[in-house]
Amino acid sequence: MSPTDTNTQIFNDDLGNARPDAIYSGAQPEEAILGVVHDLGNLIQIATSALNIISRSPDMDGGSSLRPVVASACTSLRRAGMLVQQTMRLARGGQAAAAPVDVWACLMEIETLVRATWERNIVFELSGGLALPALSCNRVNLQSALMNLLLNARDAMPNGGAISLLATTVHGDDATTEIELRISDNGIGMTKEVLSRASDPFFTTKVSGLGGLGLPMVNRFAQEVGGRLDLESELGRGTVATLRLPS
Repeated sequence: MSPTDTNTQIFNDDLGNARPDAIYSGAQPEEAILGVVHDLGNLIQIATSALNIISRSPDMDGGSSLRPVVASACTSLRRAGMLVQQTMRLARGGQAAAAPVDVWACLMEIETLVRATWERNIVFELSGGLALPALSCNRVNLQSALMNLLLNARDAMPNGGAISLLATTVHGDDATTEIELRISDNGIGMTKEVLSRASDPFFTTKVSGLGGLGLPMVNRFAQEVGGRLDLESELGRGTVATLRLPS
């Protein structure tokens, strides 16, 4: 084991064995959250360095089947790092930078990530995208919102299934134009009671993982850009999540 590997293992063991209230003892809630974000940034750097070493390995030359997987992991970590930087900037009173975003290019990046990393029993289909107008928003936030919706759809199909993402342009009667991003799955669906609370912060039906924050974050993103999130679901028949965003 190299010195870098040893240091990484020690650092990870220290974090894994320590209680959160011990690591951030005495900190105010806001300070504790920023401390977590800062430490996540450090872990992202370590993971990125490890993947860079793997990508330079002779075993990765030629037509290795792991190459697209490693590339997708690097892309995800790069986005995670950008989210950490953005969170720290917002905490200092800054704002998430908005710029014209090529929506279809974002969707194709997500498709590449999904196809490289998801299990083969999940069938993913991306369609639409013809002449989509640019969207003024933060690119990382858009991709994070879509990934949250896609991960929810995947988690609703523990035995596999189909997920579709349809991107279209909708023209309103008042000369407005919206980009509609419609994610459908044939998973377990939700009852009316669960659906009514699905966007509530920290509400979740998951027994493990980081449930309860994804949909509120998507909803907040939609509102920040002047759009909305609509959810339709029926128990046993699946869910449709639709992002409608003004162009």
